[in-house]
Amino acid sequence: MPARFALCGLLILLISLVPAPPAQAAPTTDWIIKLADAQQAVTLSQRLRIQHMTLIGDQTYLIRLPAGMPDIIADERIRNLAGVIYAVPDYERAITRTPNDPFIQQQWALGTIGAYDAWNITTGGPIIVAVIDTGVDASHPDLSGRVLSGLNTITGSTNTSDDNGHGTAVAGLIAAAGDNGTGIAGICWGCQILPVKACFNNGRCRDSSVISAIRWATDNGARIINLSLGGAMSSPALQDAVRYATERGVLIIAASGNERAEGNVPNYPAAYPETIAVGATGYSDEVTGFSNTGDYLDLVAPGIDIATTLPGNSYATATGTSFASPFVTGAAALVMTIRPDLSSNDVRCVLVISAEDRGPPGRDGEYGYGRLNVLNAVQTATTYGGCPLGTPTPVANPGFDPFNRVDPPSDGRLFFPETGHTLGGGFRAYWEQNGGLPIFGFPISEEFTEIGSDGRPVTVQYFERHRFEWRPENPPPYHVLLSRMGDDLLRRQGRDWYTFERSGPIAGCLYFAETNQALCEPFLSYWQRNGLEFDGRPGKSYAESLALFGLPLSKPQIEETRPGTVVIVQWFERARFELHPDGKVLLGLLGNELVGR
Repeated sequence: MPARFALCGLLILLISLVPAPPAQAAPTTDWIIKLADAQQAVTLSQRLRIQHMTLIGDQTYLIRLPAGMPDIIADERIRNLAGVIYAVPDYERAITRTPNDPFIQQQWALGTIGAYDAWNITTGGPIIVAVIDTGVDASHPDLSGRVLSGLNTITGSTNTSDDNGHGTAVAGLIAAAGDNGTGIAGICWGCQILPVKACFNNGRCRDSSVISAIRWATDNGARIINLSLGGAMSSPALQDAVRYATERGVLIIAASGNERAEGNVPNYPAAYPETIAVGATGYSDEVTGFSNTGDYLDLVAPGIDIATTLPGNSYATATGTSFASPFVTGAAALVMTIRPDLSSNDVRCVLVISAEDRGPPGRDGEYGYGRLNVLNAVQTATTYGGCPLGTPTPVANPGFDPFNRVDPPSDGRLFFPETGHTLGGGFRAYWEQNGGLPIFGFPISEEFTEIGSDGRPVTVQYFERHRFEWRPENPPPYHVLLSRMGDDLLRRQGRDWYTFERSGPIAGCLYFAETNQALCEPFLSYWQRNGLEFDGRPGKSYAESLALFGLPLSKPQIEETRPGTVVIVQWFERARFELHPDGKVLLGLLGNELVGR
C-alpha cells in the first residue's frame, strides 16, 4: 500500500496581541561616559587624547575618540581610570520598519526571529518558491499577483485551488504582501509562489503525487521548495526525488513533524540529509511538546499561534511545525535576494551559522543549530565567503558534534587525553600565554562555528573554565575574546546579578564603582596575580586582570557549586572565584557547567 503523508498543522482562531519589537542598535565611534567625580573629566581627556567632549547629563559626557582608535582599546583605557561609572558606545538607533498590515500585532513570531530589522535591509525579490501542499488561493488579497500558474499532480491539471486551507496558510507566511494595509506580512514580500497541489482536501498526500510535485517544481524554475508535510516511512523513491532537486541546486525545507508525543520517530522527507529540517518553538523560545526532534534537525522557528492567510480572503492562527518551516523558507528567499550568486548549499550554511543557538552549545537534537534569526541571516549573507562548518556544507557532515571526543591528531595539534580534545593555532598560543590549565582548564570541544558576542558567526572553542572567540581582525591580545561566562551562567540559572546585595567600598579592598562591589582577600591576591598579558611588564596590572576576569558581580557568598561541594564564591563577568576548605582559590568550571557537563 502506498505510503501516505499527513500534513503537520492545526488551524485555530486568530487571537493574541504582542508589542512591537525593539529597534536594533548599531555602534558608532563616539562614546558616552558617566564619572563619579567631574574632576575626572580632565584626566580622561588627557589619557585618551579626546577630540571633543560635551556634557549631556549629570556627570555624563559625550566624547569623540582619536581617529582610528579601536573601540576595544578605548574601552580598556577608560575602565582603567578610577571613578568611571560606565562607558558605552554612542549607539546609533534607527526606526524599525513595521508594516501597516492590520494583523501585524498578532504576528508575535516576527519580532522573535528578527524580521522587522531584516526588512530594513531587504523585503525580498522575485525568488520562485514552490509550495507543495493542498494548493494555494491565488485570489487572496495578500497573495494576489504573486502566485504563479502551477500544477495539480493528483489530477494532472493546472487547478491548484486550495480546498483545505493548509497550503494557503503556508504560502502566506512565506510571501504575503507586507505594508499593503491588508491582513498580515509574509517574510519575503517580493517572492513568487509556485503552487503545486499534491495533497487531498483531507490533508493526506500520496508519495507518487509528492514525488511528481518535487520533480515538476524543480524543472519549472523553483529555487526553494517548502514541504510542510511528512510521515514516518522512509522511501527510496521519495529520497530520489529530493536528491533530484538538490542536485539541480534547489533548496528543500521541510517540517520535522508533530508526533513527538506519539513516539517522536524521524519524519520524512525532513529526516533526509539533503533537506533543512525545521522544528517548532513557542513563546518562550523552547521547543514545543509536539515538535519532533532528533539528530536530523537543522533549525527551529516559531510554530504556535502563527497568524496567516486562509482561502476566501480570511485569516486565522495556525499551530504546528508546518508553520515553522515557512519562516525558514522565507528567510532563505531573503538570503537569495541579497546574494543571488550563492548556491543552495551556501544558503543552507548561511541559515544555520546565523541561527541563535539554543540548548547545549552547537548542534543538538532538540534545536538543531538553533532558532532562526532572519536579521542575522541577511547580515551574514552580505559578507559570506564560504561555509565554516565543513566542506563544502553542513550536509557533508550532518552528524558533527564538536563536543565528542576525537582521536589524537597527526598534524601537531596539542592533544589532551583527559578530555579527548585538541588545541592548536591561535587558540593554543593564547591559552599558553595567558594562564594555561589553571586559568582556562582542558579543552572540552573542538573548534567550531557559533554566533559570537556581536551576533555574527565566529570560530569558538570551549574549555572547562572558559570559551574563546577567534577575532583575527583585532590586535593581540584581543584577537581572542573571552566570553562573559559568569554573567552567562547566572542568566542561564535565572539569577539576576543586578539584584544581588552590593558591598560598597570596604577598607583595604579594591572597589569597583561600576557594580558597587568590593574585592577583598583572599580573592584580591588571586585577582592581582593573574591577568591577560598585553603591556610587556612584569606582574599584572589592573587592566590586565580586568581583561581576564571582568568586574565583580557579587559579594563573597556561600554556594553549593555541585552536589556535596559547598564553598565561598564570588562571581565576576568572566569567572567565578572559589575559596575551598584547604584555603586555595580556584576558578569555577563554568565552561563545563554552561554546556551541562
